[in-house]
Amino acid sequence: MVEILTIFTIVSVILFFGLLAEFIYKRFNIPDILLLVLMGLFLGPFGFKLISLNNISEFAPIFTTFALLFIMFDGAFDINLSSFAKGLVNSLNITVFNFLISYFTISILLILFGYDFSTSVILGGVLGGISSAFVIPILNKIKVTKETYTTLIFESAFTDILCIVFALTALEIFTLDTFNLRVIASKVFTTFAVAGIIGVLAGIIWIALVLKIFREQKSYMITIAYLLLIYVLTEYLNGNGAIAALFFGIMLKNSKELRELYQSIISKDDDTFYTKGTNFTSATTPTEEFFYHQISFFLKTFFFVYIGLLLDISNIKLLIVGAVIAAAIVLVRKSCSILTKKLPKFDRNIINSTFGRGLAAAVLAQYVSQFNIPGAEQVPQLATTIIVFSILFSSIMVFIAIGNVRNTNLADKNV
Repeated sequence: MVEILTIFTIVSVILFFGLLAEFIYKRFNIPDILLLVLMGLFLGPFGFKLISLNNISEFAPIFTTFALLFIMFDGAFDINLSSFAKGLVNSLNITVFNFLISYFTISILLILFGYDFSTSVILGGVLGGISSAFVIPILNKIKVTKETYTTLIFESAFTDILCIVFALTALEIFTLDTFNLRVIASKVFTTFAVAGIIGVLAGIIWIALVLKIFREQKSYMITIAYLLLIYVLTEYLNGNGAIAALFFGIMLKNSKELRELYQSIISKDDDTFYTKGTNFTSATTPTEEFFYHQISFFLKTFFFVYIGLLLDISNIKLLIVGAVIAAAIVLVRKSCSILTKKLPKFDRNIINSTFGRGLAAAVLAQYVSQFNIPGAEQVPQLATTIIVFSILFSSIMVFIAIGNVRNTNLADKNV
């Protein structure tokens, strides 16, 4: 009974702290994500030892997977379909550019620090992409253009695929001594295509069900149940379940516009079928979207506390390596400015500042450690340290970017 009371107390304190962290972020621009990571550090093995990793290790993979899945789904509700389509090519260019430059930078630095070549190359893939679990909560609290929002959401989603493909391909090379460029390209395309197709088709089916069957009596929870089925089906067919969740969310968010487009196309053949100005309803309501935002807040809060729990501050070399590599990511991230010249200055700064690593990297690092390659046992802690420092530095950069804008606005008012 005492243990149950302790768990309930810790959960309650974490949620209250999450709300406080959000208030501090809105009031003082101090990133709530950073505060949550620090709380995890204080609660964990190197703080007050209130939470043991052994007690939560069994449930952590389930929680972190659902967190990524749902945060991607919830983030889609701020994406406009037309903006997504217009910015797709530019988003893809930025995504591939940032991933490759991060991949080579991280790999080279790890080699220079004395880590095994195979471990370094694999970790370059593991840590090459930004995290949806970091990006989406940040974007939901700042005002950027729809193009910038879409670009960062797309990058965080697509780089998960690139991380998985590059890391596992490198792992295959070092364990089986094989390499096939065509296979790599095929894996990237297939993973994204399967996820996109399933997400879109699932969205069409669900919109039809909501409008024709669940119009009057719809449970928000049944949408979550459907979301889990989408994830399972996509993963079973070798797609990326989180990407499918993103596309499913985009379909629901833009259901009204999609129905208008569909009816306008049909009306060309049958003028009596569609009347201009018809008032279509959306498949989701503002109340429903608010409900999803609350679940996302809950998951985000515990996810970043969990990241803080994983940080090992007893290993000085790890801390130095993590800090140096995260600092290098800060520098190389700025080079993508050559692809964002047309965006407003604030948006360029936000893109340059949003580079925190997260869930995909942590999960991949655990997977890699199971293989018999030199230095594999070091991968989880090394990846976690770099993740935490990337979150720390990215949070500070976003804080500075927002602060500069506010100072500029104040200066303009005083003129």
